[in-house]
Amino acid sequence: MEDALDPVRQDVQSLSDTAVAIYEAVATLEYCGVRASLSSIGSASSLAQPTLEKELAEMTRRGLLRVTDEKADDGPAYIPAQRGWSAAPEQGDGRQMSRLRQLRS
Repeated sequence: MEDALDPVRQDVQSLSDTAVAIYEAVATLEYCGVRASLSSIGSASSLAQPTLEKELAEMTRRGLLRVTDEKADDGPAYIPAQRGWSAAPEQGDGRQMSRLRQLRS
């Protein structure tokens, strides 16, 4: 079943908390110049692999994320389907999720 809304313009309120955490992890990894593979998204989001795989598949199906580098040794990478920020790490400091996690501890 296809979503009735334009997938790129879906309201963030339509996403689960888990999907938002994954999207933010993907965006943060990309912004920091780290390849957003399944393992790096899992490390950044602290989600279990089955949950992560299920949510990534759904977010890709809905058009929120795109898959790149499908034949890479460590599996595909995920990128936001649409972004409103620079993907070049040298253009801003950005906050790294690992630093945020350390600050909370």
